[in-house]
Amino acid sequence: MMENVKIAIVGASETSLLAAAKFGAVYPVIVFDPDSSKKARFDQHGIAFTDQVSELADAGILLMTGPKRPAYTLDALAMQCKMVGQHMKKGSVLIFEAPVYPGTTEEVCIPLLEQHSGFTAGKEFFVGFAPSRWQHKEAQGAVVKMRKVIAGQSGPVVDYLADLFTPIHDAGIHKAKSIRVAEAAQLLEIAQKEVNIALMNEVALTLDQQGIDTQDVLETANTKRGFIKFEPDLLGDAPMPWQAVADFWCKRQMKGRLVAQRIIKKLIQSEVVIHEARITVLGLVKQDGVGDSPESGVLELVSELQEYGVEVQVSDAHLELRQAECIEGLLLTRQEDLLPAVSVILAVPHEAYRKAGWKLFERLLAGEEAYVFDVKSILERNEKPEKVTLWRM
Repeated sequence: MMENVKIAIVGASETSLLAAAKFGAVYPVIVFDPDSSKKARFDQHGIAFTDQVSELADAGILLMTGPKRPAYTLDALAMQCKMVGQHMKKGSVLIFEAPVYPGTTEEVCIPLLEQHSGFTAGKEFFVGFAPSRWQHKEAQGAVVKMRKVIAGQSGPVVDYLADLFTPIHDAGIHKAKSIRVAEAAQLLEIAQKEVNIALMNEVALTLDQQGIDTQDVLETANTKRGFIKFEPDLLGDAPMPWQAVADFWCKRQMKGRLVAQRIIKKLIQSEVVIHEARITVLGLVKQDGVGDSPESGVLELVSELQEYGVEVQVSDAHLELRQAECIEGLLLTRQEDLLPAVSVILAVPHEAYRKAGWKLFERLLAGEEAYVFDVKSILERNEKPEKVTLWRM
């Protein structure tokens, strides 16, 4: 039954490349997005891409991904459903995966699809929900395997999705009781992560005021059974669709500015002339390197440093591989072209920076005294060069 399946991934979102790579190992896959400028990223990985919406009619399965925050709104989702509804074929299976408020798939998406396709859900097309859980790597490089959550508008749809996902998710499948349950579970997962990271950001800033290393505290606390080891983080995750958490999200975005202010204060205390200083920021996009959109926390960090009159160089190992020169108006510098700086901020610990270790930082730093700010605390303190003052969140 699955031999002739053709999958169209609707939207070149941050997770689309991962989804296409996993599905493409088993099934024919094409990625659709009206923005043709995104084609090159998929071409590099040998993944078929189209900006012609008419080609969706050839696919039996449509994976509905959402755009990167903050664009993923009900309006954007409605436009996507309208577009797909006008071009999907009879018998299609649509799988939604981006975070939405419980009930959205059945109360918003299905009626729109019926209206614009002329088909009846459950008879002429079928709908499921499968939260995005594509395999990724933790900071230490270990592969994270999670059970794939699936849900459908009926038992047969759930069974069909289980057959579809089983070959590409070796960690197993979890069949949620309903689409609403799966939607709510995804929001809970995101909220739990965001709340805990926000807590750790506050803890890190407070501990820093007292001269206490956050990682030392976490290692000690982790000796307690059941302790959940979250870490400070400048990077964000998926958006939350209700106002209370949206307000919280906006507050969290300011952490980049707070970290920049702490860095400036420490440099001033070390008698560094700020308006003459050059600072290098390493890392701009997420650790897995799938997306090429800059993270809000790092953008806040760079913007705040520039407001203090600092000359800021920004480099990213993943973007460099794609030969990107400018992203969202921010000029990037290739690592080999970085000028010596009084300070280097390791904002995103890409694997290339981990492997290079302190040798990279010694090359990038200037003067008899230099300062490294290791946001994720991945550099070995006992291997630190004598001239370097190290600060960790």
